[in-house]
Amino acid sequence: MDRGLLIDLWGTIFWPKLPLEEYHRLRARKIWESLGEIGHLLSFEAVYEAYIAARRLADAIRTTTHAEVNLTAEILILLDKLGIEPDLAVLKRLEEAYVYPYLAHLVVAEGVADLIRTARERGFKVILASNTASGKASERLLREHGLLCLFDYLAFSDEIGFRKPHPRFFSVIVRETGIVPSQSLFVGDEEADIAGAKNFGMRAVAFTGFHDYNGSTPPDATARTMAEVAEMLAHNSER
Repeated sequence: MDRGLLIDLWGTIFWPKLPLEEYHRLRARKIWESLGEIGHLLSFEAVYEAYIAARRLADAIRTTTHAEVNLTAEILILLDKLGIEPDLAVLKRLEEAYVYPYLAHLVVAEGVADLIRTARERGFKVILASNTASGKASERLLREHGLLCLFDYLAFSDEIGFRKPHPRFFSVIVRETGIVPSQSLFVGDEEADIAGAKNFGMRAVAFTGFHDYNGSTPPDATARTMAEVAEMLAHNSER
């Protein structure tokens, strides 16, 4: 029976160097600059307000349906709110603007590479399990930090079509990797991680290295460092 170590990305492996509001304002500024370069001369505040409104709508869809709104769809919502007719050139330019802070302004959790190596040495399949609007950008992020090659499988919600905690997200992982949920450990920072994993029969660890866990579903354990998660693998191996 294959055991799995499933690790969330945002809030678990990576987190912004900037306060979240500054992170989003930086993204909006990149969008504003990109639009200006192709002749759409708008105020920064108008672009920022449209960005936040598009983000809220996309997140509302994600939360209520657990279906992923991919990056292209979120950009289309933004353009609609700005009254700009979309075309492929605009979409490509804004995709780069959107992912700029994601690629350039995140820090990686200390010890995550060591955790993955330890897990693999103990016979776990290591799986990235990420709610993301762009799996392509997430692969770039992992590659730039030397982590991409360490994972046995990458599960991105924009490719699966559903987000955690939807059971289809987890069922795809189980089908593709052969892991046994009852023998697997999920590490994440949000309610969607903990509830989704527990509902699918996995042990769930709330990672609090970047922020406190505020979910209503109690985790099986909490860990502030990746070293603490590594210690839990030994106990999971005994179950």
